[in-house]
Amino acid sequence: MTEVIFFWLGLGSYVVSSIGYMVALVFGRKNPRRVAVVAATAGLAMHSVALGVRWMETGHGPYISTYEIISSDVWIAVLFFIVFQWRARRFANLGVLVMPLSFLLMGFALTGSRDVRLLPPTLRSAWLVVHVVFAKLTVASMVVAVALSVFYLLKDRRSCSESPILAKVPDCAVLDDFSYRLTVFGFIALTIMIITGVIWGNYAWGSYWSWDPAQTWSLVVWLVYGIYLHGRMTFGWRGVLSAWYIILSFIFAILAFFVMPYFVKGLHSQYMVG
Repeated sequence: MTEVIFFWLGLGSYVVSSIGYMVALVFGRKNPRRVAVVAATAGLAMHSVALGVRWMETGHGPYISTYEIISSDVWIAVLFFIVFQWRARRFANLGVLVMPLSFLLMGFALTGSRDVRLLPPTLRSAWLVVHVVFAKLTVASMVVAVALSVFYLLKDRRSCSESPILAKVPDCAVLDDFSYRLTVFGFIALTIMIITGVIWGNYAWGSYWSWDPAQTWSLVVWLVYGIYLHGRMTFGWRGVLSAWYIILSFIFAILAFFVMPYFVKGLHSQYMVG
């Protein structure tokens, strides 16, 4: 019951934060943005309590069921964004995209089963923890990169003109550069996630690579992002092409990691670790 209460308090705070960022961006007010930051931070704190209570109840981290995975992904994404905007205040308006996406994903998490599922002893390993941490960092960095890419496309439609609202967002060159940097960070995190997953898989199932659907789709997502980085460094993919590629790649990754396990069963999907 405690977990449910704090989960909804966290979700409600993310909604308040979303409204605050929207008002701040549209009307150019500083006070709503302060409220938005405070609400996001408070929501993160309450969300942390919900995850902590869940952890104590299950005896393992929030990375088994779909409900736990998406909820913890949102948590790390919000934390990542709060730190990011604290280090670079000119990106604070990204909250108008990040925070609504966060509470919508939390709502989607509620569609999954909240039943407590125990982690078998054979799957308990330090490699699992490292694997999960880098999986969360991958999602968090990609969420912020997508927000940057969306803003780029919005500004590019006006040829980067200083419209009353978009003038409050960094210029196109900055948005393009930081979306690329975050994608590189996410790609590195994804690479480490796959490598540690392979090592953990050998520990748990006696095989480094068994072409389990989760392994295969992770590799495909890695190749999709690898193609982007190759195109960026070799052929100079920038601007609109870069923004659309990042957005579509993220959508593909979401489908691969969260939708495909429902249709293609394998060893990994039995426990939904991620």
